[in-house]
Amino acid sequence: MLRLSLLSLLFLGLSCVGCHEKTANVSSRRRADEIAGRAALARARQQLATQHYDRARATIRTMRQAHPHALTAREDGILLMDSIDLAATRTAIDQLERSPHSPDVPDAHSRRQGSTALPELYRRLRFYERKLQHDHRQRKSHD
Repeated sequence: MLRLSLLSLLFLGLSCVGCHEKTANVSSRRRADEIAGRAALARARQQLATQHYDRARATIRTMRQAHPHALTAREDGILLMDSIDLAATRTAIDQLERSPHSPDVPDAHSRRQGSTALPELYRRLRFYERKLQHDHRQRKSHD
């Protein structure tokens, strides 16, 4: 009976140890990387808003290399990268749909090229929409 009580108390004590908040165990290096990663993501979002897609992608890639311990920021970066790809594809579709009617594209050859590229851009658009949904569902909390 005494053994059973001691084992019960030991089990209860061990289970309580695992109940305290996880963020207390986060290292200072990870915290610093998360802060820097969030700052880089803010820059990338600003670049996305101004349609500087290549700069936004480069900012995220740099953040991922420079801050390997920023797990949450890196996952947010994946979602942001998906959003950048989606926005860039939408912009390309808009430009291509406007270009055949534009005076800047006078010859028929350029119009034919645009008409063959448009279905590929729509396939890409659907792919990035599905990828964004999938990555959003797969996102984990690292706190």
